[in-house]
Amino acid sequence: MAGRVTSPPLILELITKASEYLTGKGIDTPRLDAELLLGHVLGMERIELYVRFDQPLEPTEVDAYRVAIARRAQRIPVAYITGSKEFYSLAFQVDSSVLIPRPETELLVECVLTRFDEGKASLEPKIVELGTGSGAIAVALAHTWRQNGSLVPRIYATDIAEQALQVAKANLESHDVQDVIQLCQGDLYGALPSSLASCVDAIVSNPPYIPSNQVKQLAPEIVRYEPLGALDGGADGLSFYRRIYSEGRKFLRPGGFVAVEIGHGQGSQVMAIAEAQGYTKMGLHRDYGDRERVVTATWE
Repeated sequence: MAGRVTSPPLILELITKASEYLTGKGIDTPRLDAELLLGHVLGMERIELYVRFDQPLEPTEVDAYRVAIARRAQRIPVAYITGSKEFYSLAFQVDSSVLIPRPETELLVECVLTRFDEGKASLEPKIVELGTGSGAIAVALAHTWRQNGSLVPRIYATDIAEQALQVAKANLESHDVQDVIQLCQGDLYGALPSSLASCVDAIVSNPPYIPSNQVKQLAPEIVRYEPLGALDGGADGLSFYRRIYSEGRKFLRPGGFVAVEIGHGQGSQVMAIAEAQGYTKMGLHRDYGDRERVVTATWE
């Protein structure tokens, strides 16, 4: 008697089963993650999955998908499994040496772009980004200006971690902005050439701002896999802001500004730190979730 022939699984069937499995593992977005991972395995956008729900898969594709789902069940972030994350409509290479770019950080990019549109930069504008990680902020700025036909400032992007700068280098090259962004290894301003003193138009940063005693309370995906040093902002979460504003005075030109991302509820504290260091024209910007997200301040 002939053995029973098993039909190959269909896209919809796999997504449904994977979603149920991830739900049981406590994943917050099981359906989304199941679709993103299958799209990655098949080399498809999510929208393509919707129009091919009845497409059968090859055994090798099913095996690769099972591996990806098993990794997600271990709480490995989707971006680390796929090796890529979208930010400001651009794809960025990521791995566990860098924080995964978050959509809320796009407001920081918007604030910098708007400030340059409204004000007058120097004839050869210069920007410093502190703690560049994957390079997402610096690349998004340079790419946007170039796409708009605007003058692209020279951007100096610093990070203390050599592995992070290797990821950033790959992202600079993939978006063809390596000619306007210089990567510098070191601790905040210690990575910068002394020639930048008093001639920087903008200092931009998404620094660590989680209080030390709260870092281990973050989601398992963050605590187990993301670089915690890029999150720990000291006892009160404000250590890096004190350094950014204090040491930044040496590098900013008159009329230059600082734009930083902040944690929830830190707006008044960060602005107080800036004001105590002599900065003026403070601005507090809220994200689409109506949370305090970015502080801007001018050095006169």
